[in-house]
Amino acid sequence: MLSVSSASAQYFTNGDVKAHDFEGVTIDGRPYHLFESQAEHILICFWSADCDECHAFLKKLRCWIKRKRDFELVTFALAETEEDVQRVVKKLKLPGWHFFDDGGWDGQMFLEYDINMTPTIVLIDKNKNVVGEAYDWEGFRELRGER
Repeated sequence: MLSVSSASAQYFTNGDVKAHDFEGVTIDGRPYHLFESQAEHILICFWSADCDECHAFLKKLRCWIKRKRDFELVTFALAETEEDVQRVVKKLKLPGWHFFDDGGWDGQMFLEYDINMTPTIVLIDKNKNVVGEAYDWEGFRELRGER
C-alpha cells in the first residue's frame, strides 16, 4: 500500500517542482519513503511488465546505474499481478526499489506523476525537486546533460 502526497498531477519540465512524496512497501517487502532517501539523484521509472520497449530501456538503465553510486532507482510497474512484476525484476536483475499498484493507469503514482506512456523516467535531485522526465534512452541522455 502506498501513501502519496496530495499535490495535483502535472507535467514536469524543470527543477522548480517538488516531487510527490510517497512511502510504501516494495514487491520484496522492504519499506521505502522517497523524502527520507539520502541519494544524490533518484530515478523514478514507470514501466509495463508486457512492454518490450520498457524491458530494453530497463536493461540499459541497469547497466548504466551499475556504474553510478549517486543514483537510486525506484520503479512503478503496470502488470496483471505483483508476481508478474517480481518475475521481470528478477529476470532483468534490476537494482533498486520496485512497486506494484493494481490500479493500473489509475494507480496513485501514475496519476500523481501524470504518466500516460511507458517507459517514462522522472529524474529527481537530492532536494527532491523534479529535474525533468524522459520517455526513451535518448531523452534520458539529454535529461542527464549528455550528448
